[in-house]
Formats: sequence, structure tokens, C-alpha cells
Amino acid sequence: MNKQPDNSFDPDTHTYRISGRIVSSVTQILMATLGEKIWHASDWYLERGQAVHACAALIARNKTFEFDQRIAGQVAACRLFFKENDIKVLEVEQPIYSTTYRFGGTMDMHGLTKKRDTIIDWKSALSEVAEIQVGGYAIERPKAKWGLIVALQENGRYKAGKMFRVERRKQEFLALRSVCGIRQRLGLEN
Repeated sequence: MNKQPDNSFDPDTHTYRISGRIVSSVTQILMATLGEKIWHASDWYLERGQAVHACAALIARNKTFEFDQRIAGQVAACRLFFKENDIKVLEVEQPIYSTTYRFGGTMDMHGLTKKRDTIIDWKSALSEVAEIQVGGYAIERPKAKWGLIVALQENGRYKAGKMFRVERRKQEFLALRSVCGIRQRLGLEN
């Protein structure tokens, strides 16, 4: 009988473990290789982003909830996205673990959009780096061939990037994972 590895995520420390050992997250890999400025934000913006993601997850699950009115625009934008797009939600805020490449991460959403198996990532602005992030998640979701970045805006609107094939972004993420691993081995981590 195959024993499943002990994979876990600690939300308080944002730590992923595979078989009990700490591994880098998708975001940590991107920041270690592309620089911390790719998603540099103040604590207030980080907290706002967490609140927006929590609300987006509840919307994806079709739940009723209350929220801080300071994020009313982003909540309205997310609701509008679901209203205007035919999405079949498969997974929401799902941790992923790559035992092969030794990293973890949490996908915002995995679903079918336009009948395409797609990983969707919520952002405050469209970003090519976010596409590489989606490529990292797609490594552990081989049926997902597409990615989509959706910027939820304060004005109640959203901007959806173009749907993209994830294969190239998966390869880009794996290249960055290799660089991160080399930096760790050489003791060059920040």
C-alpha cells in the first residue's frame, strides 16, 4: 500500500511542507529569481489582497458573506466577472505540492472557462509574471492547458488578460525553479 506524503500548508507562516520538509513556494521562487519588487506592496495592500482573495473564493463557491466596504469595488468586480463569464469552478484556493520539483503553492481558482481547463489568478493589475506563477501551479494540474489573469479593480470593473497556453509558462517557471535551487545550494539566498 502506497503511503501518501505528509504535505501541509501553514497559513500563519505561509510555509509549505512536503513529507514534513519545508519547501519554497511558487511566489518565493519568483521573488528569489526575478527580484522582490515584482510584487512589492505595503502591509496594507497585502492585507487588502488577502481579503479580496478570501471574498473571491467565497464568490466562486457561491456563498453569501459580509466584507469590509474598503474592498467593495474588487468584490463587485469579481461578481461581475462571474456574471459575464460562464465558469465551472473545479477548485478554489487549493494548495498544490510538487514532490518532483520540491515546491508548493496555492492556486486561486481552477475551472472550465469557454470549455477550456483553466487556472485563474486574481490580481490587482495584469502581469506577465503572474502568467509564470500560473505556469507553476499548472505543473501539478496537467489537464489544465490554459491560464487567465484577472485584475479586480477598485472601480468595480475587471480586466481579464488574454487566455494563454500554460505550457511555455510551465517551462519558464521550471527554469526559475532550477535557478532558485542553485542559489539555495550555493548559499546565495537573500
